[in-house]
This record gives sequence, structure tokens and C-alpha cells, in this order.
Amino acid sequence: MRRTSRQLLAAAFVFASSLAAAGSLPVQRVADDVYVIPGVLADASSANRGRVVNTGFIVGRDGVIVVDSGANHGHGEAILATVASVTGKPVALLINSHPHPQNVLGNSAFAARGIPILATAATAAAMRARCPDCLRSLERSVGAEVMAATRIQLPDRVAASEVREVAGRRLTLLHAGHGHTEGDLVLFDAASGVLFAGDLVYRGQVPHLSESDTAGWLASLQPLRELPVRTLVPGRGPVGTAADLAPIGRYLLQLRQRVAAAYRDGRSADEAIALADLPEFSSWQGYAERHGRNVQHVYFEIERDDLNGGGARR
Repeated sequence: MRRTSRQLLAAAFVFASSLAAAGSLPVQRVADDVYVIPGVLADASSANRGRVVNTGFIVGRDGVIVVDSGANHGHGEAILATVASVTGKPVALLINSHPHPQNVLGNSAFAARGIPILATAATAAAMRARCPDCLRSLERSVGAEVMAATRIQLPDRVAASEVREVAGRRLTLLHAGHGHTEGDLVLFDAASGVLFAGDLVYRGQVPHLSESDTAGWLASLQPLRELPVRTLVPGRGPVGTAADLAPIGRYLLQLRQRVAAAYRDGRSADEAIALADLPEFSSWQGYAERHGRNVQHVYFEIERDDLNGGGARR
């Protein structure tokens, strides 16, 4: 049914009011028409409401492209409010960089406004399999009240490695396979030279490896080094430059080398923890809590690969 101009104005007022109620977030301009809403460098908790990953958005000629939707419905609403505080252009597309809950559980706020959601097929499949458990986990860590109204909204458009134009902006999308997760999708904006690397890049924080393939992750970093990157937006940590691709690669490489040596020497996974201390990274957030678990994750990766006849990949 066709709506009158008065009805359209009323709908626009309701939309603007809901965004105002959500409250906007701090925003950082990193290039012409390119912005980052920085996450807190911490693990998800009630204090930070799960807002621990970076969200980005690009203002194109005809609309806005948003990268990652936040940890819950309210976070998604706040991201939309922040975009509206910067530009009056509509959001044309949401991109999910990978299937972790802090990146995708705000999808429902975007879907409620009819905004299409793009991700790899692997991300959609992982969300379908894991998001019910992830939602319950976040309810425990940040609180049921914060997660209220959050529902699982799967992507409705499929991406692969490709170049596409969205809202008048030429975007390069890269999916290099299983790295941090099965579905990692990075976005390079040619006009600005800004790379949204998702959680393939952590800065100042020990990465979460629970769904990772660390050998694949190291391989996934190589095509990023070949891009003409002027500004790097990591999934977690402060915005940097192309040079900031190196530390996460060193962490993963040194971790694999130390653990592989322990494995070859017949050490157990528990013994490997003491043998794989990496002092260079001990100041990164989460080192004490997470590095030992990462050692064990890599140990079982290497063991599984060895038992399958692949040898201990390096």
C-alpha cells in the first residue's frame, strides 16, 4: 500500500527517535568518509556490554557500508545511531567479517530496518551452528538485560573474494579460507586505502584461537600484505598502518614454532605451555588468561595434522 507523505514523515520521525534513544558511540575518522567505532580492548563483560570489537563504516555516494554489527541488538542500535550522527545517508549494506558473537549479534537491529547483510557462506553456516550457544554465553558474561531483544539474524547475501561496487564505492572483498574462523572476510576500500581486517588482525591483545586454523591464518595474512594499505583497522585494538600486520603474524608463527618443537620432543600439551612462553607479547591484553589455552589449541592442531599424515605444519 502506498504511504502518504505524512505517513513517511511520521515513520522517519519514529526511526530518528529510536536512534536517539539508542545513543551514539565514540567515533574516529580514519580517512575521508571512513570511520571506526572503537571497541574496548578487553574481554566481554557487563562493564563493557560486550562492545569489544571495532566496527567500521564507509560513507559512499549513495549510502553507507557498515562492517560488523556489534554484540547485541542494543549495540546494533547504537551503531546505527552513530552512523546517523555522522551522515544522513541511509545504510546500504552490513558486512559481517566473521561469525563470532561480538561481531554479528547486532544484526537484528539492521534487519529490522530492511538493511541487507553480507557474509561468506562459511560465516552463515557457522552462525547457524554456533550462535545459539554463543548467545547464551554472552548472556552469562554481559548479562541478560544487556542482551534483551537480541535474536540471531543470519546474513541474507553471500560474499566471496570479489570486487563489487556498493553505494558508489569500489570495494575489494577477500576470503582466504579458514584462518581466525572459517568465514573470515576482509574489506579493502580502494579510494581511501583503508583495510578492515576483522579478527585476522589483533593489536595489543592476545588472539582468541578457539575456532582458528593457525597455519591457515598465517597464510591468510599474505594477501593482505600485497594490498596498498594506508590505514589498517584491526578487529581488536587501535587503528594502525600496514606495518601493524606484522606483530600478529609473529605471535602466530612463534607460537607454532615453539609448540611444534615441544611436540617433536614428545612433550605433553600441558608441558608445552611452559616451553612456549613468548615474552615479546606478555604485555598484550589477555596474555595471562589466554596464551596457555592458545598453546594447547596449537598443540592439538599439530597433533591432529601429524596423525592425519600431514606432518607438523609450520
